[in-house]
Amino acid sequence: MTIAHPEDADAIRRAFNDSVETGTTYSMVHRIVRPCDGEERIVQAYGRVMKDASGPTRMYGAAQDITEQKKAEEEIKRLNNELSERAAELEAANKEQVAFNHTVAHDLRQPLNLLNSYCQVMSKQCGDQLQEQCKGYLRDAYKATLRMDSLIAALLKFSNMGIVEPRREMVDLSSLAQEVSLSLKVVEPERQVEFRIDDGVVANCDAALLQVVLSNLLGNAWKYTSVCEKAIIEFGERNINGISTYFIRDNGSGFNMIDADKLFTPFHRLPNSEKSPGFGIGIATVERIIRRHGGRVWAEGEPNKGACIYFTLSSP
Repeated sequence: MTIAHPEDADAIRRAFNDSVETGTTYSMVHRIVRPCDGEERIVQAYGRVMKDASGPTRMYGAAQDITEQKKAEEEIKRLNNELSERAAELEAANKEQVAFNHTVAHDLRQPLNLLNSYCQVMSKQCGDQLQEQCKGYLRDAYKATLRMDSLIAALLKFSNMGIVEPRREMVDLSSLAQEVSLSLKVVEPERQVEFRIDDGVVANCDAALLQVVLSNLLGNAWKYTSVCEKAIIEFGERNINGISTYFIRDNGSGFNMIDADKLFTPFHRLPNSEKSPGFGIGIATVERIIRRHGGRVWAEGEPNKGACIYFTLSSP
C-alpha cells in the first residue's frame, strides 16, 4: 500500500476527476510516501476509468517507480548547469587573457620602440664620432630590441593558439608541406636538402593551423639539418595502432630521448641548440594546435642521427 504525498494529493485528485469526466487515460508523475518506512518515491502512474450506462464501474492501471531515473536526470541537469557555468567562466577568462596579453605587449613595445629608434638615430647622427667598441654596443642594443620585439610577437601568437577554435575541412597536407619546403629553399638556396614528401596525405583539420604546424616542424628539421652535408627531410603518413599518424623525419643533429618530454615545453631549448635561432615557442605552439584538434604529438630522436616528430588528429 502507498500513500500520495500530501503536496501532490490535490493534483492527483484533479487528474483522476478529469479522467472520469472525459473518459481519457489518466497519466501523471507524482510522489508517494511508503507507509513501511516513510520514504518518498516518485512514480509514473497510468489509469483508465471504465464506464457503463450507469457511470464509472472500475479503474485499471499501473504505476512504475522512476525514482532512480529522476535522480539521474536531476544529476545530469545539475552537471550540465555546472558545465555551462564553467564554460562561461572559461570563455570570460580567455577573453581577459587575450586583452591582458595585448595590453602587456603594447606596454612593452612602447619603450622598446623608443630604444630602437634612439639606436638608429645615434648610429646615423653620431656613428662617425663613436669608438668601435661603442659602435659594437649600439649594434648589440639594436639587435636586442629586434629580438625582444620578435619574442613579444611569438608570445602573443603562442597565447592565441590556446583559445582558437579549429575550423575543420579536408586539407591536402602534402600540398602544404610542399609549399613550406619551397619557402625554405628560397630563403637558403645554397643548402643541399632533399625533401621526400608523400603524395595524397589528407586530413580533416584547420588548414591555417596545420600550416603553422608544418611550418614549425619542417622549419625545425631544416634548422637542425644545417650540420649535414646531404640533408634529408621527410613528411608522410603511417598507421600506428590503427590510427592515422603523420610524421616529419630528418637526419640532423637529433636529441637525447631523455629530453623528449621537455621538447614541447614553452621556452625550453634542447642542449647544444643555443646557437640556433628561436625561443623554444614554435614546438610548444605545435603541441597546442594538435591538442586543439583532439590529437597528440610526440618525438623520437638520437644524438647525431636525426629526429622524428609524430602527431595525430582526432575525427571531428
